[in-house]
Amino acid sequence: MTGIGPFLLKELREITKTWRVYVLPFTLLLCAVASPLLAKATPYLVSTVANLPLKLPDPTVTDAYAQWIKNLGQLALLVVIVSFASAVNGERSSGTASLALSKGLTPTAFIVAKVTSAVALVTVPTVLATVVMALVTRATFGQAPWRPLVGSTAVWLVLAIWSVTVVILLSTVLESTSATAGLGIAAWVALAALSAWGPAARWSPAGLVPAPATIAAGIDTPWVWPVVTGVVAAAVLVVVTALLMRRREL
Repeated sequence: MTGIGPFLLKELREITKTWRVYVLPFTLLLCAVASPLLAKATPYLVSTVANLPLKLPDPTVTDAYAQWIKNLGQLALLVVIVSFASAVNGERSSGTASLALSKGLTPTAFIVAKVTSAVALVTVPTVLATVVMALVTRATFGQAPWRPLVGSTAVWLVLAIWSVTVVILLSTVLESTSATAGLGIAAWVALAALSAWGPAARWSPAGLVPAPATIAAGIDTPWVWPVVTGVVAAAVLVVVTALLMRRREL
């Protein structure tokens, strides 16, 4: 993978100069701060909006974690997909890809650097947001058990990384950024639909969709095989993307 070191440094430096470095971390931090507060306020909001003398159960830490995972599985994952829809086709259209490859950078190194920088941009803010989530939850509810929070977030992170590799593959074969984002979202929806089938949820990456919510609720969940197959699938997608990149005309 000739040239991966300098190109990866270039990718990491560029992250700090694009909108991605603000939008994705801000989204994750917003989810971390808002989830416990929204869980705490939900009974009051429901009774106020319904204008009925409803007596809802007092919110708990589990409700806060459920809201966190819901926000990650919807808002944050959507931002992840959209953020990397132009990862490769944007470089091709601007001429950056052809310039880098003409100077000795191999297609495999190009793709691996893209994926590595994208994974870093997703992972680091997720870790920081998880810490913030624990602190806000403890301040709101007086406790914040780490095991369900860390476990559910880690499984979601594998799903996010799988989504990144899918989007970068699509960005390699498609010219349109909007089409890449649309098909990336469609792949996510298809995986969620597949998770309704028991064997798929237990043994395949499809299990990454429902597992975070059940782990956050403290329910025993078969997460090992979804995580293992999710990581393997992401690695295979990177290999396929690198092979496709070799065949692309820049």
